[in-house]
Amino acid sequence: MRVTVLGSINVDTILSVVELPRPGETVMASASVRAPGGKGANQAVAAARMGASTSMIGAVGDDPDGAWMRSLLEKDGIAVASVLALPGVATGAAAIAVDARAENLIIVSPGANSALTPSALPTPTDDVLLAQFEVPVATIAAAFADARGPRLLNAAPAMAEGAFLFAQSDVVIVNEHELAFYAGCDAIETREAAETAARPLLSRDDQAIVVTLGADGALAIWRDRAVHVPGLPVTPVDTVGAGDCFCGSLAALIAEGRSLEAALPLANAAAALCTQARGAAPAMPRRSAVEAFCDAPKDRASPVKTPPDAGID
Repeated sequence: MRVTVLGSINVDTILSVVELPRPGETVMASASVRAPGGKGANQAVAAARMGASTSMIGAVGDDPDGAWMRSLLEKDGIAVASVLALPGVATGAAAIAVDARAENLIIVSPGANSALTPSALPTPTDDVLLAQFEVPVATIAAAFADARGPRLLNAAPAMAEGAFLFAQSDVVIVNEHELAFYAGCDAIETREAAETAARPLLSRDDQAIVVTLGADGALAIWRDRAVHVPGLPVTPVDTVGAGDCFCGSLAALIAEGRSLEAALPLANAAAALCTQARGAAPAMPRRSAVEAFCDAPKDRASPVKTPPDAGID
């Protein structure tokens, strides 16, 4: 199977700061970088670099930023026939501050992403379909209703109006904060709490919810069991794209025929390796780098040096 990613396409401006600003505070950045981004584009790049034949459904503006983003996706071998260039609207943009501890703060202007309607959807296929909540929920719902292959929903950013799509999904991917939002609880602090919170959100026996836990790895939860993949010992440089790397890598591994349980360790390793470079889409590692990372001694010292073929642009 192929992977089709339905999602957002942004141009990111990444600012390096010592500490993230508090409300009303101005801080000075030590560096500024313009980079490709958007959860959809990030996940498409991750899937393609993991080895999947990948296509993208999305929208950009009919502007230089849109042309730049389409060309960068094509450079990674991603089919962009279903990426529309819309006149009169700007390509999506994000301002991202990253502090010395690799924590981040993100502000997004959706631009053309919010104008992606169901009429833009191509003919349904049996591809693995991966979507996120940075494009209109109605468009995702239409795509999921017609999909003939596995449907993966990265339910981020968390939004109540998108929760009905859980029932239409085969795998839902959230982090612990997003899970707490959908479960209606204050916080998820343990794996046992994640299992308790996730199971009521499942509506079928063949569904799973995957919770990414940062340094603690990832947890897949079914109605009758759960599987935990531990985190890997790295010192993060930038965590902006790690969640997207996990989602895109997981979709690619499922597309090549792996079960969800078998796909989790490699997707988890890809996300860990992604934190070793700055940016989102540019930091997505290639399959060879992820496999080399997995084969390295498990008592490796931190920080990990990113392999030279990691695909960092």
